Amino acid sequence: MTLLWFLIWVVSNLIGDKEPLTFDPVNWWAGLLLLAIALDLNKSYVIKR
Repeated sequence: MTLLWFLIWVVSNLIGDKEPLTFDPVNWWAGLLLLAIALDLNKSYVIKR
């Protein structure tokens, strides 16, 4: 999921406007990155159950 997010961000950054990742305040790219990381970390817990 995180790799998919990274590929989408790179393509969007190359084609569209340059959008930096800011965490203070969190912009929507950084928010989606945090969501992708959380889903990746949670995946191993869900599969074990």
